[in-house]
Amino acid sequence: MSTPDTDTRIQPSSATPMGNATPTVPQVVKPFPAYARTLGLLSFVVFPAWSLIGVLTRDHWTQWAFHLSQARVIIAAIAVLAFLPIVRAAFCRFILDLIRRIKPMRSGKHAPEAHPGTAFLGVVASLVVLGLVGLVAWGMCGQAALDWRDGPVTREGVTCTAMNPEERDDGPFVHIELTDTEGIVRAYDLRQYELDRHAEKGTPLYNTIVEACQTPGTQIGISIYERTGIIVDAWKK
Repeated sequence: MSTPDTDTRIQPSSATPMGNATPTVPQVVKPFPAYARTLGLLSFVVFPAWSLIGVLTRDHWTQWAFHLSQARVIIAAIAVLAFLPIVRAAFCRFILDLIRRIKPMRSGKHAPEAHPGTAFLGVVASLVVLGLVGLVAWGMCGQAALDWRDGPVTREGVTCTAMNPEERDDGPFVHIELTDTEGIVRAYDLRQYELDRHAEKGTPLYNTIVEACQTPGTQIGISIYERTGIIVDAWKK
């Protein structure tokens, strides 16, 4: 009997790499530049948080008002720190361009032409922006930061020398002036509905000050943050 011919050729497996296969080139993901991260942090963290605190800050009294001022200090610090990566990136670019200008790269290596002067201007510009942001942050939150450090002080013999209603475009207000024994006058403009709300709640701080304003000559004691004028407690003598 004759045996059938057997095809002994080996077919190439699909798992076997072919000689003409194109090698896979790994993709390099470039990180976001420093200015993009800073803009993202300012747009999605700093500005919304600052606006939210502005909505919540409706008066100048109670410990809650001081806690909100503390939060603004933290947000201002974040805004300043957000610009540090830009300064660092500009400074690193300046150093790199300076080294390449002093010691050119060997032949065969391609790189953009070094411009240390332009990079230096970038360093100066970033430092100027950082300084402006720092000054604005200090102007808006510096006093609250110092009050945070020093804490409240006690003032005795405080009298209410004025309590006048005022009509404004954004609603009715009450103008209150408190004078201590040293003759220092502190003025506050509080919304009428806030005074009414605290009167209904029976908030001791508000009730004490309003009663002193309604009874001329009444002396009270207050616990106050000197720089920002935030009153956190009040009591009758």
